Amino acid sequence: MPGWQPAQYSRAQLEERRLAALEWIERGTHRNREIAQHFGVSVHTVYTWKARLKRNGGLQATVARGASARLSATQHEQLRTFLREGALHHGFPDDTWTTLRVTNLIGRHFDVWYHHDHVRKILRRLGFTPQMPDGRAAERNELRIASWKEQVAPELEKKGR
Repeated sequence: MPGWQPAQYSRAQLEERRLAALEWIERGTHRNREIAQHFGVSVHTVYTWKARLKRNGGLQATVARGASARLSATQHEQLRTFLREGALHHGFPDDTWTTLRVTNLIGRHFDVWYHHDHVRKILRRLGFTPQMPDGRAAERNELRIASWKEQVAPELEKKGR
């Protein structure tokens, strides 16, 4: 029985273990149960390795591809164009893009519906970054603020003392 084992192996560690087991399998001097016990796997895994060896000629790691993209490169470019046209151009009440609005835009134009949290990743890949509001009112009058600080604020400080 093998000693301590991590809860989860990395891809490199799994491949290293398979390739070490390959030597035992090719020698043919050990039973499946012995190989399984020595390498800390089930007997079924050893059968799977042997089938893979017969089918592929080796036990090297395969490339983990992941899910295919639901939008093509052309559609990504179209989306970038739509975003640059502005939210007002696409029927939204103001020119602010939110992930919910972009989700809606993608769904309407491409009939692909993403969760709004995933849209954030798409926007990042397209070169868009989250923007935080300035926190200042658009109607702010800098001249009136400066005159208030010069004239009214000192008077208030005198009264406060």
